[in-house]
Amino acid sequence: MLVYLFRDRDRATTFAYSTDVTGRNLALQMPGTNWAFVTVGLDPDITEGENAMCHLRRYGFLVFEK
Repeated sequence: MLVYLFRDRDRATTFAYSTDVTGRNLALQMPGTNWAFVTVGLDPDITEGENAMCHLRRYGFLVFEK
C-alpha cells in the first residue's frame, strides 16, 4: 500500500501518514492544521509499528509526533 507523509507547517514535530495523496482526510480530522506533503512511502517505510499500520488501514490516516 502506498502512503503519503505530511508534516504540519506550524508544528515541526507533528506528522501524518495518509492513504489519500491529497491529504484531504487529514484536514477533516485536524481542522486548522496546515499540512505540507513530504514524501511517498510503502508499508515497510512506516516505523511506528503494526498498530500504526492497522490504524492506517482502518481509518486511512495516522497522525503522530516525532
